Amino acid sequence: MIELNHCNRQRVFPLGPVVPIVREAATHALFSTPFVQNLMADGVRISVDWSLIGPRAMRKLNREQRAVDLETDILSFPAREMSNGNPIVAVPLWELAGEEGAQKTLFLGDIVIAPAIVSKQAESLGHSFEHELKFLVIHGILHLLGYDHVDREDEVEMIALQKRLMADLLEVPCGFVALTGRPNVGKSTLLNELSERTLAITSAKPQTTRSAIRSVLTTDEYQIAFLDTPGLHKPKNVLGKSMMKAASGAISQADVVAVMIDASWNPFVGELERQVIEQAKHGNKPVILIINKVDRAPKEDILPLIKAYDDLYQLNAYVPISALDGDGIDRLIDEIKRLLPVRRRIFDLSDETDQTERMLTAELVRREILTQTNQEIPYGVTVIIERFEEQESLNDLKNDQERLRRVEIDAVILCSRSSHKQILLGKGGSKIKSMGISARESIEKLLDASVYLSLFVKVKPDWQNRPQDLKEAGLFGEE
Repeated sequence: MIELNHCNRQRVFPLGPVVPIVREAATHALFSTPFVQNLMADGVRISVDWSLIGPRAMRKLNREQRAVDLETDILSFPAREMSNGNPIVAVPLWELAGEEGAQKTLFLGDIVIAPAIVSKQAESLGHSFEHELKFLVIHGILHLLGYDHVDREDEVEMIALQKRLMADLLEVPCGFVALTGRPNVGKSTLLNELSERTLAITSAKPQTTRSAIRSVLTTDEYQIAFLDTPGLHKPKNVLGKSMMKAASGAISQADVVAVMIDASWNPFVGELERQVIEQAKHGNKPVILIINKVDRAPKEDILPLIKAYDDLYQLNAYVPISALDGDGIDRLIDEIKRLLPVRRRIFDLSDETDQTERMLTAELVRREILTQTNQEIPYGVTVIIERFEEQESLNDLKNDQERLRRVEIDAVILCSRSSHKQILLGKGGSKIKSMGISARESIEKLLDASVYLSLFVKVKPDWQNRPQDLKEAGLFGEE
């Protein structure tokens, strides 16, 4: 439990509206610290006192306590010595206040706020009183927890933590966007461009993407979780059905549905695109039509495409782009922001994707298979990572020690026919060696590590129709 005791020593700002703002910001900042979390888990109450005072009283307090004869917005008075969220000396049991049998309480200190000064600052900075007050309360609580900004290194850490905590409390355009469309229209290329990294492999072969891949784009102004879905097609096996189920699930989860088409297509609405749009419309979800590859099609062909969809569905936005060149992406983001609900961020600032290093490694190996076998191997091949072991060592470079990371990976390439195995191995093992070298280089860039990669080829006839094999390959859920 967190206990916040307040006192009002000014008359201009009513206490009522201020209390919930202070309570929310202070509680959030306190609970972000493992030290506080551990104490609360042990049944210890955390207590902080806070007061509202006028500008003249704040100036006097600042002069008396800090020898600074100026008005200020907030002052913190820690009850104990702490550093970066932890007490410098372990808290003795006798310091936990409370009568015998009552809940123990740890008092962290006081914060004093001058709301009149907070209001002036908010106006000059162009944002609300609530926004400025939340920011200052978080700042004050961090001081009680031993964070400071005297030294440059400490200042960088405190500012980063302050920014993260503040971002958690702000409401911005935020939600899920499902990227849908037929195979090879450029969904994965767009996702990688937005993410500024390879999250979804791309190739000229259909059904390269097999599951919904999430990439979270977070800025000060918005948070967009993009879901790259498998290419729309009529499934012919259990794998295909699983892929289409992933696409349908992403559409159901999304706040905005983006349907991507090729700018070179004829101006009519295809059956698969109709199914997606009608599913979205049934769920009252806004739909954006993304016309990709505009760099490869005459501009006069784009308007008839837009008209075909607008006549039939009157979608919420139409955005021509080139995912490969990045053209039009800023406008796409603006349209998405306009259509997303405004709410608090769903994901932490550090949460960029649901793809683990192990999953990305398997996909990079699969990309080399698709690239180097051309049309010889159908899409019915997958990669299973059987071993992913990390090791760290110190490299002494003239007494300046550098931590080195090494990853050892055993990967199995699963195919459905013996003839495919021979193609994958190549004459004298030349093909699998070439794929391994290229894949290892990509994985080393991804992991920023030295990589040992061992590839094996295994034949499992009809694996695409066996749920256990699909589950092992990460392509089939628990259902």
